[in-house]
Amino acid sequence: MANWNLASLTELFAADPPALGDVDVSVEGDVLRVTLKEKGHLDVFVVAAGEHILASVLLAPADSVPNRTAFERLALKTHKLVPLSTFGLSTVNGEEWYELFGSLSARSSAELVVEEVAVLAGNAADAAAFMAEWRQREIAA
Repeated sequence: MANWNLASLTELFAADPPALGDVDVSVEGDVLRVTLKEKGHLDVFVVAAGEHILASVLLAPADSVPNRTAFERLALKTHKLVPLSTFGLSTVNGEEWYELFGSLSARSSAELVVEEVAVLAGNAADAAAFMAEWRQREIAA
């Protein structure tokens, strides 16, 4: 199988894979935005580059998370409990954002690519809930 690219990924996700439900797909430069309507219009950004596919969900601006040092330490200690996803920091328009991302081979089957995005979306929902709880706990402290 040839490596996935922006065009083939667009075609894959535009077909509304059952594991993802109803989705909107748009291309922004070299990035594919897959909006999962049934997950609260969650945006998953997908990039195919060389031998890898990277899928990412922006969670929250880093400045919105109180006690960042303690949060990041906890995220680093527990991230292996989150299947197929990793916490990270990305800069978007000059602002740091927490993200959850996963990567896989650009030669992965269509089923594995869809599974990666589905699992990432579920993990992102869990991470967003965790971050909301963290904010509440830290603000109350």
